[in-house]
Amino acid sequence: MTFDHVTDLPVRVEIWADVQCVWCYVADARWADALSQYGRPVETVHRSFELQSDSPVNFDARAYLHTQRGMTPEDQERAFEAMTRVTAAEGLDYDPARIRPTNSHLALELLHYADAHGQRQKLNDRLYAAYFAEGCHIGRIEDLVVLAGEVGLDTKLAHTALTAGTYVMAVDTDNARARSLGVQGVPFYVINNTYGISGAQPTNTFVEALTHAAASS
Repeated sequence: MTFDHVTDLPVRVEIWADVQCVWCYVADARWADALSQYGRPVETVHRSFELQSDSPVNFDARAYLHTQRGMTPEDQERAFEAMTRVTAAEGLDYDPARIRPTNSHLALELLHYADAHGQRQKLNDRLYAAYFAEGCHIGRIEDLVVLAGEVGLDTKLAHTALTAGTYVMAVDTDNARARSLGVQGVPFYVINNTYGISGAQPTNTFVEALTHAAASS
């Protein structure tokens, strides 16, 4: 697919995601590849989407999948194996046996703090790896502050921001905006306030969407 009259004006993209969403993890890698292939200015705005706002800080994922999703242990293993193949194809580390599910609100708050200090993508990458591959807990302030420090953020300021709830409203506002748009799952992309894309689309789909948006602006 080709488009004429593509301008160099930045395409604006809002991305809703949850750091505990494995498809967001996959989509983030594909999106990075798409930006590289597209090669033109893109203004990216990251938004929070809390997939399970009622989740406790600690819970058993396998028990949840069994009782709430009706997945037998065999069903779960098949799903994890399939997801392992998907993540491996993107060059992503993924170890489902080590994942420690939690409430993601604090992690999303920390991402807003990182955004305010120009380190959003670095922290985003660190949280994904910590959660999906390293068995880190990302629902507690003390653990999140350590991860923040690993990407160069001031740990004292990060701790203060989380304990004071500085970015609680930012997360909740993003969630509310998503609901107003009818977003029910993530990742979700809004391009130039016009085009909506849902899910971890193939890289070429993202590239085509950006090119189309640029040609239409």
